[in-house]
Amino acid sequence: MLNSLHRCILSFIFLLAGFPSLNAQTFTGNNTFQAGEKITYEISYNWGPIWVKAGLVTFSVENDKYLGKEAMYLKSTGKTYASYDLLFKVRDYYESWINPETFQPYEFRRNIYEGGYKLINTLRFDYPSQKIISNTKSNNNPQRTDTLKMLPVFYDMLSSVYFTRTMDLAKLEPKSKIPVWVVIDDGFFAIYLKSLGKEIIENNDGVKYRCVKFAAKMVQGTIFRGEEDVLIWVTDDENKIPVYIEAKIIVGTVKAYLTGTKGLKNPVTSLVK
Repeated sequence: MLNSLHRCILSFIFLLAGFPSLNAQTFTGNNTFQAGEKITYEISYNWGPIWVKAGLVTFSVENDKYLGKEAMYLKSTGKTYASYDLLFKVRDYYESWINPETFQPYEFRRNIYEGGYKLINTLRFDYPSQKIISNTKSNNNPQRTDTLKMLPVFYDMLSSVYFTRTMDLAKLEPKSKIPVWVVIDDGFFAIYLKSLGKEIIENNDGVKYRCVKFAAKMVQGTIFRGEEDVLIWVTDDENKIPVYIEAKIIVGTVKAYLTGTKGLKNPVTSLVK
């Protein structure tokens, strides 16, 4: 379903941030994306033998201010089509404000509605005290506040996506398995990823791309069956855009197809003509 794939996209794109090594995840500069970029995916879900187009997921980046400081504003939204809302309505919003010089997040917000389930989570990052303040409100439950001690290396779900795309993907050794930590709601989670080499992938619109392929071992519980591979194909060029994503979840399989890009910083040299 759309909410599952939206979390998939956010979850395993950030995994790529661990490519060079666990000790080399330092931001060195951004030559990959720019303010004004927008990327869109269409989500499909299999209902038995039938594939159903469920909705859209978008990612965008803009320049902004956060408490008077220069910031990059990152946003991702996921929503089901009107025709799918009767089955399972989804309206997901993810936001992150980050330091454009260091890529450290200032604040992360998650506001989701998924088939009647509502959750609002805010993470604020206090670097002097090395603490993360998490406020969570779900359905009619009272708001819960948690304080987490920062790990040496970690990401929120959106800052990780864009940091990942600044990395040199060519440095990941084939078959290597790398853990990466992400803070989600009120805890840290480790997810593992391995390289599967390079492939040419044909997108849903018939366009072909030279891609780097990966498989991720996802966390058991929630939407995954545990130890299941999520597959992702990322363009083998300076933009490093996920083109096609496939994941098995508890109730079937979901796929994401790239449907649109806007404001890219670099030419798409991975196109196969």
